[in-house]
Amino acid sequence: MQLLDSAKRPFAMKIALVGGTGDMGIGFAVRWAANHEIIMGSRKADRAIESAATVLQMLDQKGNVWGTDNGNAICGADVVALCVPYDYLSSVTGDLVGSYASQVVVCPIVPMSYNGKLFEYRLPAEGSAALQAKSLLPQRVRIVSAFHTICAAALQDKEKELRGDAFLCGDDPQALELVAGLAQEIKSLRPLKAGPLAASSLVESLTPMLLNVARKNKIKDAGISIVSERAEL
Repeated sequence: MQLLDSAKRPFAMKIALVGGTGDMGIGFAVRWAANHEIIMGSRKADRAIESAATVLQMLDQKGNVWGTDNGNAICGADVVALCVPYDYLSSVTGDLVGSYASQVVVCPIVPMSYNGKLFEYRLPAEGSAALQAKSLLPQRVRIVSAFHTICAAALQDKEKELRGDAFLCGDDPQALELVAGLAQEIKSLRPLKAGPLAASSLVESLTPMLLNVARKNKIKDAGISIVSERAEL
């Protein structure tokens, strides 16, 4: 696992949040609005507009945040973050395929189920949610799987330090560095390269494990950090 320290942080990009009216989308908007134009997306434009107004209120009206339907949000974006639940990944991505050009797509989606006692990872036929998204999108789109173990509630608190690691999987070095830069804009969050996109299932499956541990041990805003031992001097 390799630490990513992006020398060139992304600045002043247009970031579309597909399904951005949910907790994760609002969290990304709050964290990234200081440096970027945020386009909140939803199936219905009016919901996205309402969410954009909510985010601006959270930010004391500071930032360029606006809402529209998912398709228009994607068309004008440099980066697209997929903020929909896994059950909607296929339909939302397939319906919007014509809106994509060559954007970097961030996929924090986790396929999992809950039986009332335990969260379990649901392995898609393609091998992971990220690989499923790749199979549905144009080849020129570059996908980075990331942010699976980040607590959405904590993400929405712009002053909160997220003392943890964000694990990134991808096949395009420039896309990985770009997403690493976005991770570094979130207080105390450290981006770590976890492997190619094919390794995404390993990272996605950490989320149900983390949720199970948090529930059984009553841990709030749980995250994951990689710790290395240092030799004593």
